[in-house]
Amino acid sequence: MKGSTGRNPLRNDRGDISIFTCFFVVGIVMLVAFLLLYASIRITCINIRNGAKMELNNLSASIYADTYRSQRETNFSEYLNTLYSSGDYTAMLEDMVTDGLASKIPLSTDDYQVRDISLAFHVTGDRVEYVFTCNIEFYVYMFGHSYPAITRPVELTGYHNTKF
Repeated sequence: MKGSTGRNPLRNDRGDISIFTCFFVVGIVMLVAFLLLYASIRITCINIRNGAKMELNNLSASIYADTYRSQRETNFSEYLNTLYSSGDYTAMLEDMVTDGLASKIPLSTDDYQVRDISLAFHVTGDRVEYVFTCNIEFYVYMFGHSYPAITRPVELTGYHNTKF
């Protein structure tokens, strides 16, 4: 059945899209892509931060065992000398945290890479403070290549009381 104008409305009709509509659609797609990238970066940072928190809890348990032993057998100042003067001991603690974090989450993927993992120790009164820092470099894959998009720092601080 034909319409009131005498022609079939589904035949030979072509849609016209203005250039403004094209730019609007492309802009919306770019905005959604950016929001998804932002959400992905936030979620990845949260996952890495949570993994680092678990490893700092393990580090605290290790420091607890070492300080308890040093206070029972000798004295606490000897442990502090070991902590500050022995690069091997602090490197062992840093490797323990790095290996534990790597067992929980991958440290390098196509989307990100965890770099510059470090662990610093400070004594404040009768507490040992440890600071975990790292940088997470995120990549965007475009035109067949991976480009660094953003680097986010992560810093976590923990304390261990040395009085028993």
